Amino acid sequence: MKKGAIILLLLFISSTLFSQQEAYSFFAAGHLYGAPGVENIGFHPPFKAKFDYIQGREEIEFGVLLGDIVIYGTQNQWGNVVADIDTLGLPCYIAVGNHDMYNPEFYFAVFGDTTYYSFSYKNDLFIILDPNIDNWNISGDQLSFLQNTLNIEAPNHHNVFVMMHQVLWWAPDNKYSGIVLNSTEGRDSEMNFWTEIEPLFHELENNVVMLAGDVGAASYASPFMYDKYDNITFVATGMGKGDTDNFVVVNVDENKNVGFELICLSGDDLYCFGDLTDYSISGNNDIIVDNSFVLYPNPAQDKLNIENLNDRILVIEIYSDQGQLVFKQTCSQDLKLSINTSELSQGLYIIKLITDKGVISQRFVKTD
Repeated sequence: MKKGAIILLLLFISSTLFSQQEAYSFFAAGHLYGAPGVENIGFHPPFKAKFDYIQGREEIEFGVLLGDIVIYGTQNQWGNVVADIDTLGLPCYIAVGNHDMYNPEFYFAVFGDTTYYSFSYKNDLFIILDPNIDNWNISGDQLSFLQNTLNIEAPNHHNVFVMMHQVLWWAPDNKYSGIVLNSTEGRDSEMNFWTEIEPLFHELENNVVMLAGDVGAASYASPFMYDKYDNITFVATGMGKGDTDNFVVVNVDENKNVGFELICLSGDDLYCFGDLTDYSISGNNDIIVDNSFVLYPNPAQDKLNIENLNDRILVIEIYSDQGQLVFKQTCSQDLKLSINTSELSQGLYIIKLITDKGVISQRFVKTD
């Protein structure tokens, strides 16, 4: 282990021993090299422009870099990243992306040759995974590490945070297929996430939060996503696309409840996208009855798909965030339909479904 890594580890161990139940926050940022094909000096400039904001929030105690931190993985690029981390002045943990491993020897020279590991912080368990090793599968020694870590450590911790670059829960034929990834480079046609990995976490007594960073960069990609079911929450965040660039601040209160802030990198309005939980793939439980309203992709570009699994849709209405009615359509008895959103301006909207059993609504973002 490198000297810097040892120092960071000792800092976290010391903090854990003396303040187990304190509230704390950390940030999670994905695709930090920014726009595809652009070689920046260090991190994506709009993210670096938010360093003052991060530093000004004393409760943010560390960061997790969710992969594709550099574009080519050269020695010089990693040197610039280290300089940026020094400027930020916070400990940062890395979940490597496919770009970070293009020339792994330069990464290893700076950070050591372990790309999956775990640590404890204020009685929460953090697990960093490396899906690059086996085509997005967590297998072999890494699977053994994960199983052992959960068996030994999970019963002694509250929340379990799992960090990775690739959005492992995505598949072309599941409910997350509407989330458009930056890339599926290296992805095996046969994946073990839902057969072997997810069940390990689903059976835990702990609250589990998984964060990934391979969205938000490509022109066609979704900028972020959120979903929660049972004890598992999925979050993806990324930057490089432009107006929808973002990162996430995770807040853990003194009772170990977890909350999220979706931070906008474009402009001065840090919360321009609203609440991350408004974009739930399974529906917002504060608004939606029986999770019957599925909306995807959210954010949307040219098309918004609607599935109302229980009720018959009679009328669809879309309102701007200022309350102006911008779209209205009378529907047939179809429970699944699509709306052309290409003519809507970029921004936050509320969609209301008038059904044969009542009115249900949800927010969505329109992107260019």
